[in-house]
Amino acid sequence: EIMPSLVGSEMCIRDRKKPMRLLTAALALTMLSGCGAARTNTENTATETSVNQAMLLEKSGQPQSQDYTFPEEFTGDWTAQEGRLTIHADAEVVADLGTVLPTATVTPREFTQEDVDKLFSVLLKNNPLYGYVLTKQECQEHIDYTKSDQWRSETDGPTRTPEQVEQRRQELIDYYTELMASAPEEKPIIHGFADSGEPDEISGTATVDEKEYEVSIQNDVGSSWTVAVIQRHEYKYRSGEEDWGEISKEDAVALGNALIEELGLDNMVLDGVEPDNQGGIKGTWQLYYVPSVNGIPIPSIREENVRTGSEKFGGSGTEYQYWTYSASEESNADTVSWQMEHVSMVVGKEGLLSFGWYSPSSEPIVQETQTALMPFDEIAAIADTMLPVVVIGPSEAKSLAEIDKINGVKSYMDVDITKVSLSLMRVRDKGSLQGTIVPVWYFWGTYDWYEQEEYDTQPYMKKGESLTTAPMLTLNAVDGNVVSRELGY
Repeated sequence: EIMPSLVGSEMCIRDRKKPMRLLTAALALTMLSGCGAARTNTENTATETSVNQAMLLEKSGQPQSQDYTFPEEFTGDWTAQEGRLTIHADAEVVADLGTVLPTATVTPREFTQEDVDKLFSVLLKNNPLYGYVLTKQECQEHIDYTKSDQWRSETDGPTRTPEQVEQRRQELIDYYTELMASAPEEKPIIHGFADSGEPDEISGTATVDEKEYEVSIQNDVGSSWTVAVIQRHEYKYRSGEEDWGEISKEDAVALGNALIEELGLDNMVLDGVEPDNQGGIKGTWQLYYVPSVNGIPIPSIREENVRTGSEKFGGSGTEYQYWTYSASEESNADTVSWQMEHVSMVVGKEGLLSFGWYSPSSEPIVQETQTALMPFDEIAAIADTMLPVVVIGPSEAKSLAEIDKINGVKSYMDVDITKVSLSLMRVRDKGSLQGTIVPVWYFWGTYDWYEQEEYDTQPYMKKGESLTTAPMLTLNAVDGNVVSRELGY
């Protein structure tokens, strides 16, 4: 395990009245314990999980002695990994959601038949969903085509002799002949999991307003595949050259909000509206909805990458992605995966193009309406120590030295912490499907990861070429423990 070398650490906290300078020695790495203890505990049991959750809930319910206050700024400078990693902070401190924040518990759940009925009613407009099953007529059509002179063996397969081609033709004829014996006269209509042929999966196609939509609904709690996806066929298999027409941002939001309301997803709130960046599609919008507690959203983590203009790297532009805690450690991997519940949809001038509902969860049970928050000077002291420990490179998994050993180059990383914000996040213990929604402090930063000029292996690895903005450190605002933004624990 590679630990960063802490060269120096100095932090300033300023408010309107007076500056206060804190010189912090290294805190014990117990800041990685608590909910984060599961990060290194491969024998995490249900009892240990419930104890961790209970301790966190107990601490969140302690009385707040006075109105919570925090300074206007968080500043500091850190150097690690023999000077190759530098961190500078000149950040505003904000609490856009306020300082009276709830604590709640939540668990994942499966899609129910009621969910399926709603999706079919609202998104498919009660048009029938037909399963992916060949009818007798379709089997016969395949047989007739395979027997015809128009049939050709797989063009991208290995070269075959004439004898092998005829053998392949006969194999296909035999396959469809056998399939036809049990094939239905008409395609089956699927109403739910009970008649889908698979107990935990629904799939098929439906025609809505003369447009074909593909449907896939899966139940697999504890993995990344509890998801309901409904996509227009042409959009799913788009080339990027299609013209979907343009819709205004306001009209896109109105359409998305109306669908959320019709689906009865009352606790889902709009968290982000972006031009759809999948395949360079213009005029369409991606809408991102997240759960809320007492009307307060549990925001997603929006990571943004800005390219500054090199033609070798495709010119200037901005790309983004939303983190939903679905990753798992490369080593000592988690036994379960639990994304944060969210709904993502793409809308255009012709209406809904794509809809995805991921990891449905139970209704949050509020444990505290006003969570007791750790004093900010203590949060700042923890951040002062943990920033150069947690920020080790462009990912949480490997340090710069480890990445460079793989790539055979020498790289550097400059981090600029620009904002510290109080928010809500769902945390859990490793291996657990019991979640706790708690306030957290996000230390947002922009990093520039680049190589020495003599390497020049990739144009985007030049200094200043590619800048990424994301939370660089996340601290539980109740107990100060470090939480991984990728893992959710």
